[in-house]
Amino acid sequence: MPFICFIRYSLIEKYNLKKIRFHDLRHTCASLLLSKGISMKQIQIWLGHSTFSTTADIYAHLDYSAQEESASAMTGMFTRTGTEETTA
Repeated sequence: MPFICFIRYSLIEKYNLKKIRFHDLRHTCASLLLSKGISMKQIQIWLGHSTFSTTADIYAHLDYSAQEESASAMTGMFTRTGTEETTA
């Protein structure tokens, strides 16, 4: 067994960690960066994706801040302010 694999498995056993693939770590890293407000462009650079659309296609559904901004923009658009005339 290569030395790096031995260290990895030793740490997994020592700390009773779940075994995950390296690619899963990349996804987790990107997800955490996005949750901390790091821009999609910066995440693209960090991950080494050649195009912005690759990163956006994979991680856009996790961009909670954009979803919250959209929801905030919609807030109040459909509520009556009391100054409009009502039609009966």
